[in-house]
Amino acid sequence: MPDLTGYITEGQILLSREVPAYPHIDPLSSLSRMMRAGVGAGRTRPEHLDLAAQLLAGLSRAREAGELADLVGESALSQSDRRYLAMARTFRTGLLAQRPDEDRTLEDTFDRAWQVVSTLPRSELSMLGEEALDAGYRGEG
Repeated sequence: MPDLTGYITEGQILLSREVPAYPHIDPLSSLSRMMRAGVGAGRTRPEHLDLAAQLLAGLSRAREAGELADLVGESALSQSDRRYLAMARTFRTGLLAQRPDEDRTLEDTFDRAWQVVSTLPRSELSMLGEEALDAGYRGEG
């Protein structure tokens, strides 16, 4: 599947049985070589690349925390690691999961992405600038 989609999308979308929710996309193993060309003025929002990078960094940290939890149990994890696991769950249920008949707008997708990163403390969101955080961050009162 990834090799076939690569010709169409200029990237690879990796489907995984490890991802429980439809559409079963593994974001850490997928890539897009065209993303940078598709963002910018008149196309998407200014924070698009930084928000995507922040989501991927958070998911990567959550994957590491999940692997550690498999060894020692989630209760033995630090509060920070548990927050990253919660962020990954919110990503799967609030952003990645989508009904086959659901037509989601780009704005809705951005709103959902901000909800996901807002499960983390603002101080953890080092890939997003202050202006973007002021406009989109919804956590910590």
